Amino acid sequence: MLRKRCAGPLLLVLLTVTGCQLTQSAFSRTVGNAGAAFSAASTTLTYAHEGKITSAYAQSSFVNYQSELDGLDQQLPSQQGAPDKRTVQHLLDLYRPAMQAVIQPCLEESCHWQAQVAALNRASQAFLMAGG
Repeated sequence: MLRKRCAGPLLLVLLTVTGCQLTQSAFSRTVGNAGAAFSAASTTLTYAHEGKITSAYAQSSFVNYQSELDGLDQQLPSQQGAPDKRTVQHLLDLYRPAMQAVIQPCLEESCHWQAQVAALNRASQAFLMAGG
């Protein structure tokens, strides 16, 4: 009896969550994934400088981030569900410096890695917000 009472609400929650994912536009999914990748890149760079991960591990992670994020500037404007051009342009303006940090992450102490972390964080926040 208890099992049947718990199954109903659980099923409703699962259907609601799944339905939200199915109705999410291509643009929302893409910018959400990009926001998460920029956030991960920021954390990776910070952890590398805090000695929590090795430089080699960080470098290989950035290869993966680059693979995930490369070409996003070409995809965004034409994605189904894309907002107005001004919003897309704002995201692209944040994408460029963040992508530079992904392509050439500052993994040595002699460079200004904090600026890269800031650019990655700005892009992450904007992309996640745009993704809803």
